[in-house]
Amino acid sequence: MEDEGVPGSLARVLADVAAERDAQDRMWGVQEFPDGSGPEFAERAEQAKRDCAEAWKRGRLTWRHVLTEEFYEALAESAPERLREELVQTAAVAVKWVQSLDRRHGGLAHQTGSGEGSTEKLVRDRIPEIIQSAGRGADTRVAAPEEYRALLRAKLYEEAGEYVASGEPEELADLLEVLHALAAVDGITPDELEARRAAKWERRGGFAERIVLSLPSEP
Repeated sequence: MEDEGVPGSLARVLADVAAERDAQDRMWGVQEFPDGSGPEFAERAEQAKRDCAEAWKRGRLTWRHVLTEEFYEALAESAPERLREELVQTAAVAVKWVQSLDRRHGGLAHQTGSGEGSTEKLVRDRIPEIIQSAGRGADTRVAAPEEYRALLRAKLYEEAGEYVASGEPEELADLLEVLHALAAVDGITPDELEARRAAKWERRGGFAERIVLSLPSEP
């Protein structure tokens, strides 16, 4: 039933989603934010369920009802595994809604953005100076305190990805710089961070012995 009467329907929608995601990644890079979900949304989730059930009973159920229920069920979760499950369910319903639109309106074309607009990312303090010394313009701003941690987390993924892709030890220095900046946000100096690392090494060891643990399968 994945194509729901229209051959290739699911593959087409997923291709559109992948193209849109690629454009967003080109525009914004890796984005890392707090989840912002939790039990404070539980009542909204229950209300969305009641609205969905009532609409079904009265023969007035719409995709809006179904997607709203799934969305608020996701927002009500804080445990990562449950939040992920609910987000996947939300995405699945959104895909089914798009398939329904295609069935009713003959396969609408998705206009994916170019992903070539203005992009921003956190850079080292002297990067604007280096750019300007090369005769190029550097449009910059100072991150607000509340967004600084999120930008550092995104930078952490960026630097880790560059090391994984290249294997160059130089990338580890960049990664360490980001770790120090993140620690500083929490008021931890490089020496204090090293002390915490050493203390954990004393308790649990490091990775020098290359030990691989086999975990039991999930029931």
